[in-house]
Amino acid sequence: MLSGTTTSTCRSTDSEAPADHQADARRRNFLYQDGVVVSSVLRALDSLGLLDTGPGQQCGLPETGYLGVVRRCLASVGWFDGDAQPATWTPSGRAALRHRDHLVAAGRLLARFAGSAPGAWKTWDAETSDAFSAAVGRFEEWHAGVEQDELVGACLEGALLVPVMLSLRADEGGDRLPRDVERFLALLGWVDAECRWTQKGRAFREFGDHFGLAGSSLPLLARLEELLRGELVVHPGDDAWHGGRELHVWAGSAARRPFFADADPIFQEMFAYGRPPAFIADMGCGDGSWLAHLHAMLGDSVRYVGIDASPVALDAARRKLRAAGVRDPLLLSGDVASPQELGARLAEHGLSIEDGLHIRSFADHGRVYRGGSPSDVPGTASGAYVAPDGTPLSAAAVEADLVAHLERWKPYIGKHGMVLVEAHSVPPHVASQHLGALHAAAFDVHRGLAHQYPVEYSTFMTCCRRAGLTASSHLERRHPATRPFVAVSVNRFVCAQPNPLEVIQRRDRDGRPGAPAVAGQDLVTTARAGDWRPEPGSDLDDGRGLHELLYFDSDLSQPRRWSAGATGVVVREVMAAINARAEQARRGDVIRVLDYGAGTGLAAIELSKVCIAQDLPERLAGLGIGFEIHLVDLPTGWFAQGYELLKDVPWARFHSLRGEDGQFRGLLDVMAGDHVDVVMANMVFHLLREGPMRHAAASIADVLAPGGKLVFNAPDLGPATRNSVLFHDPNRLLRKHWLNALDAADPSHCPAPLREAVALVRSSDRVNAQKRADRRILPTPQSIEGVAAALEPFMTGTSFSQTFELLAEENLATALVPSNQAEFLAEITDRTTREKVIRFIMRECVFPELGKGSAGTGLGYNIEWKFGVFERL
Repeated sequence: MLSGTTTSTCRSTDSEAPADHQADARRRNFLYQDGVVVSSVLRALDSLGLLDTGPGQQCGLPETGYLGVVRRCLASVGWFDGDAQPATWTPSGRAALRHRDHLVAAGRLLARFAGSAPGAWKTWDAETSDAFSAAVGRFEEWHAGVEQDELVGACLEGALLVPVMLSLRADEGGDRLPRDVERFLALLGWVDAECRWTQKGRAFREFGDHFGLAGSSLPLLARLEELLRGELVVHPGDDAWHGGRELHVWAGSAARRPFFADADPIFQEMFAYGRPPAFIADMGCGDGSWLAHLHAMLGDSVRYVGIDASPVALDAARRKLRAAGVRDPLLLSGDVASPQELGARLAEHGLSIEDGLHIRSFADHGRVYRGGSPSDVPGTASGAYVAPDGTPLSAAAVEADLVAHLERWKPYIGKHGMVLVEAHSVPPHVASQHLGALHAAAFDVHRGLAHQYPVEYSTFMTCCRRAGLTASSHLERRHPATRPFVAVSVNRFVCAQPNPLEVIQRRDRDGRPGAPAVAGQDLVTTARAGDWRPEPGSDLDDGRGLHELLYFDSDLSQPRRWSAGATGVVVREVMAAINARAEQARRGDVIRVLDYGAGTGLAAIELSKVCIAQDLPERLAGLGIGFEIHLVDLPTGWFAQGYELLKDVPWARFHSLRGEDGQFRGLLDVMAGDHVDVVMANMVFHLLREGPMRHAAASIADVLAPGGKLVFNAPDLGPATRNSVLFHDPNRLLRKHWLNALDAADPSHCPAPLREAVALVRSSDRVNAQKRADRRILPTPQSIEGVAAALEPFMTGTSFSQTFELLAEENLATALVPSNQAEFLAEITDRTTREKVIRFIMRECVFPELGKGSAGTGLGYNIEWKFGVFERL
């Protein structure tokens, strides 16, 4: 470790009261990683004479891609505004620069650790030891000051902690600490006066491997001046100077490991209900941790293949898999951008690439850039990207390259799909509001300077869709689950089919019975008296409008992400209940699911797709068990559209909630006395006021069999959090701005679209129009506590929250659904005028107001969804 310094032995202590330091350690670790790159960037800017003016457009440096990475780094911590004219330091940035001497010195200390040779951290030379001792002294001086900034502190602490923690690891966790290290750790509260590790210190040491990510980037950061001057270009894969591969392998594995368990349900579903693959191939396997994890779960039922471009990684994987007891693992050299070459290598070992399940973690954004056709992508990614020659690369070019990359894999994943754990970038204005919840600055700098290409989650999913892939929404996991960004997503992707329900539809388009498409179809009850169908010639315009809001281009294989994720949560719980019921059912039983408030059939469609994926019809047929999904709703254009989409699905049945006398029917009456095993209510309960909700709860309880499950979601139940809004909050804001125009003392001062609409409104129509608007959107949203109270007399269960992004364009489409717009702004009777007003208010008022707030995501807003899983008493 430190050369020529006195050491003391450091032990652990349990003398202090137990305390949970885990959350604090996680948060500070993110800040430390950001702090390391920020202090390194400031050191480089100081060396270039740019610390006062900042790296703006007139800084005198060539416009390389690396300069864009530096600007984005500082913007992600809220210190630099690259969009200002001219680009400049923000107030927070200017405040931080009051500590410039300390920050630059921290960066200089880190620049001493530019070596990438294995074991470089174990022993420091005397000059580095002296520099570290001086840095500890400066930190003590800063720490004693009255003015402290958390991120500045993270920069200074991180600059000292990275070499300390990596040296401790290189010394195999050595207990003997040099005096300067002990002094520093004592100041942080990590060791006590007797040099014993405190509980706080032990909590932080558990994150020690994560410091390797920052450490592996130091060789690159040490030469940042050369990159910014255009004198040097990084060549991906050349680890000789810009990254310690050994360090990167174990640190990268530590970063990915927490997400492996999130993917377990994907493998469990495939091996329990599907057709298992011949092998599992982990591209970019690193040290083999994911394959070892899967072997612990799946055993020797499948062969394990690890692929990596690094010999260091393959050696580590060989050791890891041998220790895990994996028999005959196949380890190959390969690159994520070259599936065709992988296929050839697998064939040499008697394996067909199409017979495997291909998995990757944090690998796709690290592909080598090859390019694609940018005309077919939106160019919405906010990242700073570097072309192979060091010049800036546009968002559209990166997205086109990602689509082309995924298309190269598509021919090989038709049988089993692929599982991707992917890390995503976050827009700087969002990241700067969530410091400590992610390490956006560190992530973007390391990936950007290394010519890697992460994009935002929504952009990534758009590129997957354009490549002809679709995600299994019920298996998706996102981290974090309640903030206005996604840092990591876990998904299984399969090749999209034009109509994923076609395989089980038994009738032709005229409704004539056709040959059974699946085994067990005869177990599905045929239509009986009382089943609902729309009147001939029913107007489907409104239903189609909603359907297009839920599915891209009305394609049932491509649900929009704003609703797919939340619906997937419901479907996951419903499938768990169906499978549990199947284990207890007897021959001749029928498992029934009731879709309450089915609308255009979104939940039933998504549930049916999973039933097909899990081979539910065949499994139930083998047990002699029937299966039915009963869609229940009021007879509207939405429900008529649902009928058109699902009428040929053998297990789908349709029922009207309204009787022939015009009155609401109880669900047990709707079901003709048959009880159901599961009720799902997808996007329904937020529409019900307190009284109707109590009636709905009682009716659902009547139709549920004892022990039956109710699973629901709702996007407009309060309360929202600081980082989210409710689904109809944008529409409430639309209504507010419209009413302000109506009530303006002088409407002639309103913008033209509003002025013209106000002139057409009759004051006598306003009372009725307000009632219609209040029926469509509750002025004050109901709460999850109110729903739980309505269910409490009949059921027991839990509720929870997650958030999902609603893109601004999707929010506009919501308001423009024919029946929605006619009720939101009922004062305007002319549809063309009404749509002009909606577009104007949404784009000029609502989007900017919510998009710049704490719930803004960059492309839309973070919507708070409430979920509940309840069991009938």
